[in-house]
Amino acid sequence: MLINLNKLLLIIFPKKCVGCQAPDFWICESCLNKIPKSKETIFPWATSVFKYQNPLVRKIIWLIKFNKKHSVLHDIEKPVQESFENFLKNNSLEGKKIILVPIPITKQSKTKRGYNQSTLICKVLAKENKNIEINESILAKSFNHAPQNKIKDRNKRIKNIKNSFKVVSGNYLRDEIIVLIDDVVTTGATIQEAKKTLKNSGFKKIYGFSLAH
Repeated sequence: MLINLNKLLLIIFPKKCVGCQAPDFWICESCLNKIPKSKETIFPWATSVFKYQNPLVRKIIWLIKFNKKHSVLHDIEKPVQESFENFLKNNSLEGKKIILVPIPITKQSKTKRGYNQSTLICKVLAKENKNIEINESILAKSFNHAPQNKIKDRNKRIKNIKNSFKVVSGNYLRDEIIVLIDDVVTTGATIQEAKKTLKNSGFKKIYGFSLAH
């Protein structure tokens, strides 16, 4: 009798809360409620859900980004969606058509992981919202660069990411509302470069949203 691979992996490596080790969750509701929300942003046009300095947030991001534990997003879905709804309200975007554009990752990262974590976040935000569309074809990598998380200096990060994006889809009017989605915004170099690329192509209404800052 064949056993579902996911079920088998859960038997071998069962879910345990990264905070308290409670079973059946990557992050339980009790620990999730203890995580402080991010109240500051690096740019006035962007916002984040959590503070990346929090150790539990770092573990959550690591599970999603490097350990293929996509179901972590189910555990944090409620605060992420609530934060996004507040973001839309604060920017007078409620009820308007929104295009979510995940920050592209390098080909090496995509091949190694098999997915773009920012696309997974987009799916959480677009869930049951008819006004939201996810589009991965508008923005793409123009070349592969050194991983940003390996570079600590902001100026070096800006130089490393410069001109690394390109707009590849001409099927959209330039007055569409674009929200760039990323997992973590640290210095802001990546999301700022992505916005600059879109602006240079004629897009005018560009915002940013991330899980952590």
